[in-house]
Amino acid sequence: MQERLTADECKLVQASFAQIEPVAHEVAPRFFRRLFELNPDLRPLFKTTGSLPQTRLMETLSIAVIGLDDLDAIAPFVRVLGRKHVEYGVKAEDYDTAREALSWALKEQFGPAFDDDLIAAWDVAFRAVSDVMIEAGAGLGPIDERFGW
Repeated sequence: MQERLTADECKLVQASFAQIEPVAHEVAPRFFRRLFELNPDLRPLFKTTGSLPQTRLMETLSIAVIGLDDLDAIAPFVRVLGRKHVEYGVKAEDYDTAREALSWALKEQFGPAFDDDLIAAWDVAFRAVSDVMIEAGAGLGPIDERFGW
């Protein structure tokens, strides 16, 4: 993966995610609410209703956060995910909207504890993962279908 996190950024994201997991049922709906506020055109991309998109978001975040220590190890999964997102209709520019929505949802959850250092660490982590997803969605990079959904 292209953008690298420092060890400190990795620890910040992982520690904050450990605090998110118990309240994932609150964070995920906030993310989607904000995502659709920022870009209502994204709503039709979600064919399933109920909690499935929220569950998948949190599962994907969990895999990405756990893998921050070795981004190359999760790259095959991330590439497949990028290709799947293209199939769903996601465009490269939609990742910026998703990053903004996630940052907002985390800020809502953590309040003042979601400070500049934590915001920056999550931003680098999100960009590192989304850059690979975007490249894979454009047909770049190898794909290992064993990691698909």
